[in-house]
Amino acid sequence: MAVKLQYDFHQTGNSLDKAIVAIHGWQGDRNSMRPLIKSMKIQNAGWYLLEAPYTVNEGDGWSWSYEISDGNWEIDEPKRLLNNFFSDLFKKYTSKNVYVLGFSQGGLVCLDFVLFLDQPLGGVFPIAGFLRQPKMDIERFHPCQKNTPILIGHGKDDDKVPVKASENAYRLLKKQEANVELLLYNGKHKIGMDYMKKVKKIIQL
Repeated sequence: MAVKLQYDFHQTGNSLDKAIVAIHGWQGDRNSMRPLIKSMKIQNAGWYLLEAPYTVNEGDGWSWSYEISDGNWEIDEPKRLLNNFFSDLFKKYTSKNVYVLGFSQGGLVCLDFVLFLDQPLGGVFPIAGFLRQPKMDIERFHPCQKNTPILIGHGKDDDKVPVKASENAYRLLKKQEANVELLLYNGKHKIGMDYMKKVKKIIQL
C-alpha cells in the first residue's frame, strides 16, 4: 500500500504564481507529461508531475487503479492518495491558482476525482479521457466547481479511447450546467497542439 503519491517538481520562472498538476495515462510515469513543460512555456509556475501508485505487469509502467475482481476496480486507495496530495498543495497555493490536466486514464482521474475536490480550481483539462460510470445519472462535479473552466480534448481518430467517451462526458457536464467546452482535434490517441494552446490561454488569463 502506497503511503503517498510520488512526483517530480519543476519550477518555471522566478516565482510560483500557479501550480499545474499533470496526471499521466495507463502505463505512463512521472516523465510522460514532462514535454508539456517545454512546449507550453508557462512562466512562474510549479509543475507537479504525478506518478500513479500501482505497477503494470511488474514494471511495465504505472496505473491509477487495479482490477480487484472481474470488472471491479480499486478506487478508494487512489482517491485517498490524491486527496492527501491536493490537501498539501492547497496549503501552498490558492486553489483557483491550481490547474489540473490528465491524459487518457489521467483524464478519467480528472473527470471522476478532480472535479469533486471541495475547493474551486483554476481549470481542469481531461484529454482523451472517459468516465468510470458513463451511463449513471449522478452528479458529475462538486458544487464549488460549477464555474471552474473545464476543457475536454480528444483526437477525432483516437484508436484507444473512442471520441464518444469525451462527447458523452461533455454532454453530461453541460446538462448539469458546468462551465465546460469540448475541443476535438485531428489525430489519434495523443495531445493536440491546438488543444494545448487553448489550455495555455486559460491558465494565463
